[in-house]
Order: sequence, then structure tokens, then C-alpha cells
Amino acid sequence: MAKLYATEAAQRVIDAAVQIHGGDGVRSGHPGECLYREIRAFRIYAGASDIQKVAIARSIIGMAAGK
Repeated sequence: MAKLYATEAAQRVIDAAVQIHGGDGVRSGHPGECLYREIRAFRIYAGASDIQKVAIARSIIGMAAGK
């Protein structure tokens, strides 16, 4: 759950930063552009958010079922 929250929060912050910087935010070499690429790669490497949500749901349902 922490990994999902952290990657989603980082994505929201970086999206906002790119929006604030406008055209410069997507210019090659700009810190916002670099961070955007890095967090996107990390989100894929750490496990796609949708897959993490399914795993969390299965875990919660398993706990509720007493497994």
C-alpha cells in the first residue's frame, strides 16, 4: 500500500510541476522532464498501479474471509 501511495503521490506532484513550468517543463534536460520520465519508469518497475490495487484488494478480501 505504501509503494502504491508513494508512486501515485510522486506522479501527482511531478504532473503539477510540469504544468506550472508549462513548455519549459517538457523541454529536454529540464528537471521536471527528467523527473517525469524517472517516476514513470519507477511506476512500471515497481508494478503497475492497477496490478498493485488488485493485489491489495485480494489481501484485504483474504483477511476479511479469515484466510
